[in-house]
Amino acid sequence: MHWEQGAVLDISWSSDGSLLTAAGTKGPPRTWRLEKGGHKEGEELKALGASIERLSWCPSAHQSSLLAAASYDRTIYLWDQRQSAVSYKLLTSGGNSDISWSPTGRFLATINRDDNKVEFFDMAQRTVFVSADVEDAVYSVKWDHNESMVMLATQLGTVEVYEWPGMRHITRVAAHAASCNCVAMDDHGVMATGGADALVELWNMEDFSVTKTLVAHESPLLFVDFSMDGRFLASASDDLAVRIHEVFSGELMHSLPVDSLTTALEWHPRNQALAYGSAGSGKDSAKPAVTIFLKS
Repeated sequence: MHWEQGAVLDISWSSDGSLLTAAGTKGPPRTWRLEKGGHKEGEELKALGASIERLSWCPSAHQSSLLAAASYDRTIYLWDQRQSAVSYKLLTSGGNSDISWSPTGRFLATINRDDNKVEFFDMAQRTVFVSADVEDAVYSVKWDHNESMVMLATQLGTVEVYEWPGMRHITRVAAHAASCNCVAMDDHGVMATGGADALVELWNMEDFSVTKTLVAHESPLLFVDFSMDGRFLASASDDLAVRIHEVFSGELMHSLPVDSLTTALEWHPRNQALAYGSAGSGKDSAKPAVTIFLKS
């Protein structure tokens, strides 16, 4: 895929899987239309500017044209693909290290990289619905598929579980010996966590018990994500490989070599296609890239 925007910072699929958008360190985000007749060059979203660091398409079918794009200047832009324009903006309390939609698309979470605050926006009202001040750095926020709980992965290696939308603290899951860098949820009550201890843990969300440990990498985990049917889990660390495991058996199905650090990873919402991005490396002339792997 054509990519000249520098190191990849984030990628996101639209809810119907027809669009893939990536943000990089040079220039505005780029969107590819991947349905029949789509153009491999993609389209630059120039109205968003060159400071976008995080992207997330709304998962709701009713708002499938809405893309949340967070910049380092404390602004989240809501891009409407139908109008090819910014629909509105949200102002956050600090720099945005991550953003995440709730499954219904009603809420948007953003992690403040400056003071460990997590803000949850009500997207109908376009205002902060609730915020959470966490003692330690939060690296990832995810809802369960019923939107009844929200999970915060922390620097302490824990996953803090809250009731949603009341934000009553339910439990603390001691997930990893070192920091818990990433968390993912499937639609069947399974949570995956990836830690700085180089382990991937699979959890039963009914009682928060470990069901499987995957020794998938040799260095700290950066990303975990379930395929659309929950059958496969993709993971990446800085050991120059993206790995795909079968969830039920824990068997390693694919190990995809990469030329440089993997900086983004996300499964297609409707089929077995995995998109991932890399940073590139001047040391060995590896170029930043956006890649799609089709699982047969």
